[in-house]
Amino acid sequence: MIRSCPILFVWLFLNTISICYASELNWVAHWLGEEKREQLVMEVAREFQFIYPDIELNIEFAKTLPNQGKNFKWKSAYRIVEMINSGDITADVIYLDSIVYSHVAELLNDPEWGEKHLVDVSDQSWFQKSQKDFILNSPYYREQTGGLLVGPYIEGFFTFLWQNQETARKVGIEIKDRHMTLDDFFSYAQKLAEYNRRHNTSIPLIKLCSWNRLDILFEYLFKSLCDDPNFAIEAKYHPKKELLFLETLRVFEKLSTYQPVLNADHENLKWDEWIREYLDGDGLFIVAGSYMYSHFLGISPEKYENAIPVEPPIIQYSNGIVGDFITTFAIMKKSPNRDAALNLLKLWSEPKIADRWVAYTKNPTGLRGHLETPASDTGDDVYNRYIMDMTSKYSHLPMRFYRAPTYIFGDKNPVTPNELRAKLAQILLGKITAQEYYDNVTKRFRNL
Repeated sequence: MIRSCPILFVWLFLNTISICYASELNWVAHWLGEEKREQLVMEVAREFQFIYPDIELNIEFAKTLPNQGKNFKWKSAYRIVEMINSGDITADVIYLDSIVYSHVAELLNDPEWGEKHLVDVSDQSWFQKSQKDFILNSPYYREQTGGLLVGPYIEGFFTFLWQNQETARKVGIEIKDRHMTLDDFFSYAQKLAEYNRRHNTSIPLIKLCSWNRLDILFEYLFKSLCDDPNFAIEAKYHPKKELLFLETLRVFEKLSTYQPVLNADHENLKWDEWIREYLDGDGLFIVAGSYMYSHFLGISPEKYENAIPVEPPIIQYSNGIVGDFITTFAIMKKSPNRDAALNLLKLWSEPKIADRWVAYTKNPTGLRGHLETPASDTGDDVYNRYIMDMTSKYSHLPMRFYRAPTYIFGDKNPVTPNELRAKLAQILLGKITAQEYYDNVTKRFRNL
């Protein structure tokens, strides 16, 4: 039996005779309501049930968990902590990425909790064969989950600007989808501001909601000031980086002269409303990842094509994209059905899943697929072309999305992701200056 949404009952009978289940496997899944991502989850579930008919597969999605929490990542973290504290393993396979891991670490006050409670799959032969080399060889991925490799890196994503084609046409702007310079970006802001004045409108340059990702644009711009791409992403302080930090903040300050840069209601604007309003034409850009393709298609299938990916502006150097490859599912060490749980993760790691992931989601993956460039086999559209172009242009460079500016201040970084996002918004709104925020951060940094 497979259950989901919040618990969906799906019976798969291989024969007309009844099957006596020997055990059950409880799985907290992901991607509910995300169009073909959810479809892929259900396809894997059906295939697992076909291969292992003696196992009752029970699915809950992270978004439907009853635990307290601000969002589904916090809900997942609370469920994990609940199991650890009670010893009652109600989910054998859990939804876990680096953010959920950090939430659990915060709740338990234990950054090394994974070593005590999660299965390390790095020694599994199927895992070693299925993950791309950079996943296996770089310590970066282990560090995200307490020094362990806990599951397949199914999901990869690039972050960038999404352009609203309808808005651009209305304003009369032709936006470069590749090789955009900072001067180009300023010119778009200026033309939009002039349009708003002439028509007494308030279309924002960047449509923002409470799910603020301005740090993505900041990281792109900062990296493009560095003449060495490895220097740009190394999580180590250097005095030169401090100066580049101020220079990047000043880019945001200059953008603030072209109002409205942001929508005034962004702090209270909910995710779904934000997507619908943006696709309806309220905003020229959003800052987000390639995963938005599935959200656009799931929330507004009639208008998802209004938004297309464009390469963010660079100041001097094309030093690579901002993005990540993340683990999605992990296994609790005390799972009573560890072998079945490992078999589910093994199924998720097969090459056909990699190919389907790219075809369904228009996103990269950390899994090895059958095809060298699987996106090329999924139709010639603007989303596939973007993924292929960025992969071709930047695959030789490290891809990172640090969120907090540890790539500037290293281990002594005083700035949280939420602080950086909020302060960047304040600079864009003209409420604080670049110099004021720079002085505040560097003072704290020196006092650590």
